[in-house]
Amino acid sequence: MASRGGPRRVLLLFSLLGVAAIVAAIVLLLGIQRKLIKSEKAQDAAEHVENAKQRCEILKRVLRERLDALVARHPEATSFSQFAGEVERELAAFRALQDTGQGIHVIVVDEKLRTLAALDPAADADLGDCTRHVRDEDECVYTLPRHHGTSGSQPRQLFYACPIRRDGRLLGGIVIRKDIDKIGDPFGALTARMTWTVLVSQSVLLFVLAAIAVLARRSVAEAERRRAEDERLAALGNLAAGIAHEIRNPLNTISLTCRFIERLISQSSQDHRLRAEVNKNFEIVAGELGRLTRTLDDFLLLAKPTALDLADCEVDDLVDGALALFSREFEAARVQLVRRRGGPLPIAADADRLRQVFVNIIKNSIQAMPEGGSLTVATERADGQARVTFADTGPGIAPAHIHRVFEPYFSTKRSGLGLGLSLSQRIVSAHQGAIGAANQPGGGAVFTVSLPLHSPAPEGSSHAR
Repeated sequence: MASRGGPRRVLLLFSLLGVAAIVAAIVLLLGIQRKLIKSEKAQDAAEHVENAKQRCEILKRVLRERLDALVARHPEATSFSQFAGEVERELAAFRALQDTGQGIHVIVVDEKLRTLAALDPAADADLGDCTRHVRDEDECVYTLPRHHGTSGSQPRQLFYACPIRRDGRLLGGIVIRKDIDKIGDPFGALTARMTWTVLVSQSVLLFVLAAIAVLARRSVAEAERRRAEDERLAALGNLAAGIAHEIRNPLNTISLTCRFIERLISQSSQDHRLRAEVNKNFEIVAGELGRLTRTLDDFLLLAKPTALDLADCEVDDLVDGALALFSREFEAARVQLVRRRGGPLPIAADADRLRQVFVNIIKNSIQAMPEGGSLTVATERADGQARVTFADTGPGIAPAHIHRVFEPYFSTKRSGLGLGLSLSQRIVSAHQGAIGAANQPGGGAVFTVSLPLHSPAPEGSSHAR
């Protein structure tokens, strides 16, 4: 049992390794995909931030130039609050930016970080926290969220804090906020397609692996079943060979003794009626002894390897020779023979053994039609082989039995031993051919024998055996 479980365990191990490899491939491919997309998104975000910086830099430069000019006009001023009205008017010149949808917000504060003017009053609260950079005299550029590059979040806003001084004294400052253009996801559709492609391809591969595993498991099970069957048949064959050998010699002795007694009685008795009765009974005994001898011969043939004496043959000649043996039985059983020939079909075969196959099939077909019927025997060339079909009009083969008709010792007949078709299969297989059984759609069984075609050897050359 351990040896039989070995192939199954190996198959299971390879199946698990295959599944693990597929899962690892999915994880690896999706991981590579995520890294590529993340890298592309980070690059895209950096480009958006850089674009926002450039716009803020331009706005800061223009606005500062205006405020610097305003400061120059008030040389004694120490704070933007001293000319707050002018500061507000200067900033009002940029209110058109509000209508562009660029998300730009600006406030101007004095040295105490009090808002003097705002491009958008609603932005005052948002920008108030950034005014401390003006007090610290620090020009600062940063984005929110601060750590978008590492957290994976997209940057949303960029801030500028620009202090304005004169003679080292802080007069005020500018705070700019620029909403960074919303970063789209141009890779979304590609990501979805790549993900589905990976999943579908690996799923198909997994399905193929599962199908291969199932087929392999069935093949292993079938191989184990055949090996068990071969072991059983080998044991039965050895037993049958031993029994047949032990029985055959006594049968020969009994047969010879019966013939001797028959001659002795015939010579010593003057009663013609008694001699006729003795002869009749001895013929019955001889017939039964012959049947037993043939049965033993079948046992022996099934038990030992099929050795063939190959020679160039014509399929139609072998089939016709087998049919000729049943000419009287066809008439007695009211079976009509329909013969169809498919032209020359040369093969290399053991004529006696192959004729025995045809005889077994014909005999079974006749026995399947006790009320009469027809048997169609056809020969043809098909798929590069010689094919012989035997189709009868009997009841056919029961579906539960059709896969067992070639098993040794399987028979639906009370008097049958189930050796004929099994022996026929061995003979056909030894000829590198195939034999099959099926039911016809209209009723009846059909047996098919396929044999490889063979070109006759040229004259003067010997046929290899």
